[in-house]
Parts: sequence; C-alpha cells; structure tokens
Amino acid sequence: MCLLFFCSAQVIAETERRLGEVAKFVDGDTLILDSGEAIRLAGINTPEMARDGRPAEPLALEARDALVALLADGQVLIEAAAQPLDRHDRTLAYLFRPDGIHVQEVLLREGLASAVAIAPNDRYLDLFIEAESEAHHAGRGLWALDYYAPKAEDKVGAGYQFVRARLSRIEMGKKWFSFSAGKSLTVLVRRSDWVSGFDYSPAALDQASIAVRGWFSKKKTRATLVINHPFMLERCGISPLRLCAGD
Repeated sequence: MCLLFFCSAQVIAETERRLGEVAKFVDGDTLILDSGEAIRLAGINTPEMARDGRPAEPLALEARDALVALLADGQVLIEAAAQPLDRHDRTLAYLFRPDGIHVQEVLLREGLASAVAIAPNDRYLDLFIEAESEAHHAGRGLWALDYYAPKAEDKVGAGYQFVRARLSRIEMGKKWFSFSAGKSLTVLVRRSDWVSGFDYSPAALDQASIAVRGWFSKKKTRATLVINHPFMLERCGISPLRLCAGD
C-alpha cells in the first residue's frame, strides 16, 4: 500500500545494497555515515545550504529536514551508482529505507529536489523524471517559487540553475560540440558523449529554443555548462515539456 509521496511504483531489479548507519545530515542530498564515509545522493540535486558567506537557498532547510525525517531511525540501504565517486571523493549512491522506500523519489515528489543525469549514473532516471513531473505539475516545493524559474540566458550566475535560451551558434569540433546563445551562454558536449547518448543531430539545435539544467561556471559575462546526458538539455516544443512548460 502506498502513502502520499512515498510510493515507488516501479518493480526494480535487486542489486547489491549494503546497510549503513547515518551519523550526520549535511544537506538535502548529502549525509555522513558513522564510518565517516560521505554519501552524495545520485540523480538529484537539492537547494544549497548557507556556506562561505552565502545565504541558504529557498527550501534548503526543508530538503535537509525531509531527509532527516525519512531516515529518522538512522539506518539506510546504500546502492552504489555506476560511477561510484564524485570529484569530491564522495560515494554516489541511491538510498533506500529498510522498508524499501526510495529516498530520492520521495524528495523529488515533494518538490524538494530536481532530477539530474550525469552519465553513466542514470539507473533510475525514468522514475525520477516521473516523480519530478508530478511535483512540477502540482506546483509543489521549488516548482512553486519564482527563485527556481528558468533564468534568461543573460541572467545566469555560477552554480546549479535552470536556464532558457535561444541558440545562435553551433560549433562542431573534433572533441567538443559548442552551442552558444549570443555572448552570454555556452553549452558544451563532448562529441563522444553526443554520439553515444543523443538521438538527434547537433545541427537540429540551430536557432533552437532550449532549456538546460546543471552546474554553470561563470567567467566575466559568459556562463558555461558542460553536460554529457540528453536529459539535461530540453528542446522546447519538441522534448517532453519540463523546463519548457508553457511553450
């Protein structure tokens, strides 16, 4: 029987999971085990807590509190992602309660997280998309706040964001495909990642209206986003409506 926001409808293949004991909750998508191991929840991103003089993003505390409530008894089942470490040497994993509840799915359905896909870590992407879409359509959590509305291409800062843009230039190099919107935004995809993961020609994005999500870097007036999975780039009017909703 399913409770509101707490139902994994999919029957998932059993993979190796290990039991851990939570010692500390860092934020909505990171925790520390009693062994000292840092776990980063794969496939989602939650609002940032206050750090380095920057205030917390809206719903950051709520996301962390939801994670605390989900794992209140301290025990968690840990399923390693295909690529099991991030650049900070944290373990990337899918988390489950001992009763089978999928932690990432709950946070997505409550609108306290957004889905991300960084190949090869997309094991539960279909489930995560469905959960995020439910929250988005219901106007739940971050999807109800103007703060998280997709930014215009010339309003992008550094960090994780949603962005809308109209592409004006495509460059197809030997190693990288570059998609630019004026002088303010560039999206980069390795040629090898495009060939292995995208099912349309990069030329199809010529003058296209797009929406992207991910971690942007900023140098002077130009923001740059590097992606390696098609989920992170939405073709407005063609792709399933997520960030392009309203087109």
